[in-house]
Amino acid sequence: MHVNTKDYRSLVIDLLSSALCEASIDPADVDDSLNIIDSGLVDSLRFLELVTNLERRAGVKLDLFDVDPDLLTTIGGLVELLCNAHQTQSTFSEKNR
Repeated sequence: MHVNTKDYRSLVIDLLSSALCEASIDPADVDDSLNIIDSGLVDSLRFLELVTNLERRAGVKLDLFDVDPDLLTTIGGLVELLCNAHQTQSTFSEKNR
């Protein structure tokens, strides 16, 4: 199954839209290297909510234990994490049919 990184990026941006608005950041101007923690967009509670919502909306389970922490804190890293989870879980699902 093909993974569309643009869709996952749009999902991440959508889920961060209220935080972006609060920070007066135009979603169209968000770069993949934006660190959502260092920039103050999310705190630890908002981060957990973000991950939960990403899993629910993307239909994947994110394994955060074996992931480079730097991957979790940027827009591009979250997109990559979603893509990897999608590919891994789709491959596992297809093998077990």
